[in-house]
This record gives sequence, structure tokens and C-alpha cells, in this order.
Amino acid sequence: MEPTPLIKPPVGSLPRKTALLPDNDQQLADLAVFAANYWPTQSWLTLRYTTAAAFQQQATAYHAAVASRQRIGSARPIDADELLSLDAQIDEHLYRVKNRLIDQHGKRRAPAHYAAVGIIKYRGGYIIDRERSRRAAALQQLLQGLVSEDIADGDFGTAFWQPIATRYGQLVTQLTDTNGAVARAVGQKDAMREAVEQVLSSLAKVLEDNYPDKKAYRAELRAWGFQREMY
Repeated sequence: MEPTPLIKPPVGSLPRKTALLPDNDQQLADLAVFAANYWPTQSWLTLRYTTAAAFQQQATAYHAAVASRQRIGSARPIDADELLSLDAQIDEHLYRVKNRLIDQHGKRRAPAHYAAVGIIKYRGGYIIDRERSRRAAALQQLLQGLVSEDIADGDFGTAFWQPIATRYGQLVTQLTDTNGAVARAVGQKDAMREAVEQVLSSLAKVLEDNYPDKKAYRAELRAWGFQREMY
């Protein structure tokens, strides 16, 4: 009986090594701060291009940048949800403005007055532009049009549309400012991340070279905060 041939696993199916550095920004920032605080206790370990004191400042700044990015970004879902709610209100009640114009000018002539209240033609229907910044501007046009078309009174006149238009404009501005702030925070954070990863990788390499015994090396990694099984 011939021996069963050894079947090699296909390329790409071999188990990958656990990453030394976490992909998650918060985990990496926590690791950087821990390692930076531990380094001064290990005076034997030096790097030519940086010092323990410099890395402590670097790690602290990166940790703060990650926290800032998360704090700035946390406001976006709240603003976006409120805008969606206002969008629903606008779409639900716009027909009331159209009906007032029909009452005022008749069904055939009413569409000629839609532009005065910020309403545009779209795919065979009439809406207020759905792009957020243009919708904010159209709502201001709506308020002016309610007055010029003499339909500002009633339950769905200015009293109804003014709070919606005001809040919509505020939220669009806030969301635009927040998106800009997030983009800047991400850029700063990513630049810091590269520098922090370089130092951490260098530290791990020095540890590997100085602890050839794998068990001792892994223990030393953990002492520095490299809890690799967590990533």
C-alpha cells in the first residue's frame, strides 16, 4: 500500500501571524502611551533617531489627537438624524404650500408661481431641492415667497415653515463645519500614527534582537504593552 501523499495547503490558506500593532487607533494610542511610560524604566534600550522623552510627547499627542477625532465626529450622527427628520417634515407638508397656490391662482397657473416659494420641477413632479445646501437656501426662498404670494397666514404658513428653515440652515452649517474639522483631525492623526508606528516597530525589533528565546521575547513584549493576542 502506497503512503498517502502529503497535500500542501493552497497558497493564501496558511494561518497569518497576529499583527504586532493594532489597526484600531484607540488601541494603538493606548499601546503607545503605555510603551512610552515604560521605556524610561529600561535605560539599556536606545534608538538613534529618537529618545524615550521625545516618544512620550509623541505618544501623548497622538492619544489626544485620537480622542479629538472621536469627539468631533460624534456630533455628526446626531445632526444627520435631525436633518433626516426635518427632510421628512418638508416632504410631507410641501403639498400644503402647493394647495395654497392652487387656491390663489388656479390649478393651471399655480406651477408658474412655484419658483417664488423655492419649489423646482424634478422628474415630473415638484419638490424643494434635496441637496442639503440648496435645500437650506430654498427654504429661505420659501419664507420670502409665502409673503410675496400672500399665503404666509394659517397653520402651515410662516409660523410652520420658519422654525424648520432656521433649524435646517443651522444644521447644514454645523454639519459642514464638522465635516471640515473631522477631515483636518484625521489628517493630523494619520500623520502622527505613522511616526508612532515607526517607533513602536523599532522598539519591538530591538526586543526581538535582544531576546532570541521566543518565550522570553513574548514576555518582554507584554511587559512593554504589546498584547498581541488582543488585536
